Amino acid sequence: MVKLNLTEEDKAGLIEAINKGVEPKPDLLPKLFPGMAEKFDVQALDRAKIPTLEYAGKRSKAAILAEAHAGIGAAPLQTVRCLGETKKNEWKNMIVQGDNLQFLKTCYRNGDPLIKDKVKGKVKLIYIDPPFAVKSDFGGKEGERSYSDKVDNAEFIESLRERLIYLRELLSDDGSIYLHLDQKMSHYAKVIMDELFGKDNFLNEVVWYYRRWTAGSSSYQHMHDSLLFYSKGKDFVLNPVFVETTVGQKKKHEKGWDRNSVLIEGKRQPQLLVYNQSKVDTAIREGRINIKEYARIVTVNTGETIAPDVWEINFINSQAKERLDYPTQKPEALLERIILASSNPDDLVIDIFGGSGTAAAVAEKLGRRWITCDFGKHAIYTIQKRILNVSISKKLGTKEIDEETRCDECSSVIKESSNYKKCNVCNSIIEKESKSVKVKYNKQPKSFCVISSGAYDFSHVMDLRKHKETYIDFVLGLFGLVRDEEKAKKYRLANIYALWDNHPVEVYPVWDDQFLKQVKIDANYLRGIATQAGGRLKGEYYIITPESCTNVGDTTIKNQEGRDIHFLIKPFPYKVLEDISRNFVLCEQPSSQANVNNLITSTAFYFNDDVKIKAKRCAKGFKLCKFETKILDKEGKKFPGFSGLAMLLIDLDYEPGKPFDMDKTIFATDIAEDGKVIFDGLTKSVGIIAIDRHGNESKPYNLE
Repeated sequence: MVKLNLTEEDKAGLIEAINKGVEPKPDLLPKLFPGMAEKFDVQALDRAKIPTLEYAGKRSKAAILAEAHAGIGAAPLQTVRCLGETKKNEWKNMIVQGDNLQFLKTCYRNGDPLIKDKVKGKVKLIYIDPPFAVKSDFGGKEGERSYSDKVDNAEFIESLRERLIYLRELLSDDGSIYLHLDQKMSHYAKVIMDELFGKDNFLNEVVWYYRRWTAGSSSYQHMHDSLLFYSKGKDFVLNPVFVETTVGQKKKHEKGWDRNSVLIEGKRQPQLLVYNQSKVDTAIREGRINIKEYARIVTVNTGETIAPDVWEINFINSQAKERLDYPTQKPEALLERIILASSNPDDLVIDIFGGSGTAAAVAEKLGRRWITCDFGKHAIYTIQKRILNVSISKKLGTKEIDEETRCDECSSVIKESSNYKKCNVCNSIIEKESKSVKVKYNKQPKSFCVISSGAYDFSHVMDLRKHKETYIDFVLGLFGLVRDEEKAKKYRLANIYALWDNHPVEVYPVWDDQFLKQVKIDANYLRGIATQAGGRLKGEYYIITPESCTNVGDTTIKNQEGRDIHFLIKPFPYKVLEDISRNFVLCEQPSSQANVNNLITSTAFYFNDDVKIKAKRCAKGFKLCKFETKILDKEGKKFPGFSGLAMLLIDLDYEPGKPFDMDKTIFATDIAEDGKVIFDGLTKSVGIIAIDRHGNESKPYNLE
């Protein structure tokens, strides 16, 4: 490791910048990270004359990367559960539950044992579909939101840009990225991508065109999304991907096209050219043909054509087995084309806005390794179920029996089932398309883990000392405690503010600069408490602390009389402190289907604290008889009744000891005030998990 050569003036400047929450001076960054000095050459960037977006809150790339180097916001990873068996040190795919930015910082730092030397610089393909759409774009009710538009345009762009900076660092030298956006933000994002990846590394704007029923509108019908396709460098993976030739193209060939034509080196060919396959394959191998130059070449023998940059892929049919009723779910055919084109088997694919898990599921089926992230528990269990049941899902490239057939000329639905089909709208003759029942993938998934990423950025909490008293009451309330300093006085120790079953509770003093930035709870810290207390302290001693301030878990130490002191650490994610700094506004887990994706930009937090439920069967469903959670509302009070409940996850074939396989989600808005849930199709073995509004979850409950 390179030794830093910092003067006292440099150190003072760095401390001042951190305290004020601003960027260090540009000339300080190369000294902090000498191995990356060339990345901080602002003058060189100016000379490049790359068009950029300027907006309030935009930070330099150097400052953003420096933040992770300094450990600000990088989240320790913890394995929640692993499904499937692997050999020692063998790769396991990951579903990461937590803030994706913090996960990216952790990967960039490359120190956590779960990802060390496995992710940074090793990712071959990134696909991200960040939140900036409305549910009506995806077949929902007009105007019903599936994503939160609470972020302003500039804030959205900067939050996206920050993630893209880290994502680029994770890419391998021959890796590439697809950024999926709709018409609202794609033009801004193009400028940001040019700035970060280089305009020469822009490969395509791929248009995803989807058919849907037209409706009255004051503008042209919106029927496409854009995917911005960039490479990290000049060498990148781009495999030829073929799509089915349309009936119209086949008809044109039947009318007398030259079937013996071959490609002419160095010249653009007609859009529909029949060619000699072996000669083309040879030319491609020898580098005499640029695949991107010949984007619509038809192969008569196979009925396929190299994919153009406009992809016609329909939304998921409402009756299709693939459909999960998850907002903004993308069709597997879309991700199949991306992953086939820009990666090879065993390559690593990442999607940090996991949602329903389409990217992970398709990567699994195509033999790629994968990581996906999401903040919401609903998304995590949706993805977990999808991967667990991948063997019975549809095989890629096959059709389902209930898939609609549409006219290639006018897109009308064709319902005839004779040897040929005639469109009732435009009278076009359409060849009968073969249809088959769903062909299953029929392979068990490789092992994967659910990972918790739970420590958060505390760059916004430097003014926390102003809120000391409120903070103490708040964090005590998180664990169901109230301040009782009179009874705590007998211990004559600093920072004890309450009792837990008659045992002292210390609130770790993050309002003190020294404790926030320099001191950590470790064995020496605990021995110091024992020494200070003399023989007065024995039994349990609780410490409530942000998890980033502790390096140890529960620890037992002898007091001066040889009696045991059981130090019980009660950590909570650092994101709580950021929320406190923002006037104690706490984001919550979704309580309805309409806002299930609001968590993408959330600052919510979650604990491994117990949530308790009881339920019983009743006519037409079941009734929730008991729900307990220790979380507090924005006023520091407990949620009454079922108001602290966000959702219930249902497993209709639950077996204790086996992975919870979510079949249905019941959101709080669908639960009656008396706790009754209308539910058709309850089985004899039903498991229920309750998720509260801060993301805590109960143990699986076996419905009586």
